Amino acid sequence: MDKEFNLLTAIRIILKWKKQILILTVASGIIAALFSVFVMDEWFLSYSTFYPTNQSLSDRSAIFGNETQVEYFGTKSDINRVLTIANSVPIIDFIIDSFKMAEHYDISKEKKYWKTIVRKKFEKNYEAIKTEHDAVRVSLYDTDPKVAAAIVNTVVRNVDELNKQHVTESKQKIYTAIVDQTAKLQLTADSYIDTLAILGERYKVKVSSGADGTILVDGSDYHAVQLYKSILAKQTNTARELNNLTNIQGQLNVSLQNNETSLYVLEAAFASDRREKPVRSLVVIITVLITGFVSLIGVLLIEQIRDIKSQL
Repeated sequence: MDKEFNLLTAIRIILKWKKQILILTVASGIIAALFSVFVMDEWFLSYSTFYPTNQSLSDRSAIFGNETQVEYFGTKSDINRVLTIANSVPIIDFIIDSFKMAEHYDISKEKKYWKTIVRKKFEKNYEAIKTEHDAVRVSLYDTDPKVAAAIVNTVVRNVDELNKQHVTESKQKIYTAIVDQTAKLQLTADSYIDTLAILGERYKVKVSSGADGTILVDGSDYHAVQLYKSILAKQTNTARELNNLTNIQGQLNVSLQNNETSLYVLEAAFASDRREKPVRSLVVIITVLITGFVSLIGVLLIEQIRDIKSQL
């Protein structure tokens, strides 16, 4: 080659083509602006931030016990459990079905694997993460700000229900078992009372209280008296146990009726009045920069190819 390509040559080429480069760059900026305004969808962001609470606060031991220091908020395990629920398939499928997301995203149900397509598009715009302050943040981008807010708030409510479900079911099972046990003990206690009444009447057994509060059993038939004492002791123990179970049953019932939320919502989702994307100025700037760069490279290549051809 007779000519050596250097910075001065490149500048001369750029100045030679400056008009075309400028026209192409400006045109690309105008097209990008028009495209972002009339073609690109506007996406709005809605989000909710919350902390999981300590569900043991609704236990009977916390309500009726003597614990003075109880943490109101949950642990990291509670946060991880809530995040798992928020990102679970049941939650996402419930939202897709409840809000008719296929129609909302304009995806035909006649398409093969339409539900997978809808789920992927939803998951692309949906996020449930732990913040730097150990809170949970559920967010969603959508073209309709009201729909976005409604979906996020629905997710939070369903996460709360599923998060409480296991604890509530466990309490209910314990409550049912205690109710059954109480009923059985009541039958046993009643049978002891009936037996004592029969023995007392048949063998003329008399019961009185001593000076120190002890129970005295008297009667003419020694064996009947001893049998009466034995059954009376069993009846007393059964009554004591029955009373204890009845108290526990009442406490569990109060705990079950305490249907407090398992989440402390700091920020409920609301319909945003400002779009988050696209950022039109950024779209235009990036398009102009790329077009300008490609144009510069293009004219340099064109001149180099022409130079090479002239020397062949």
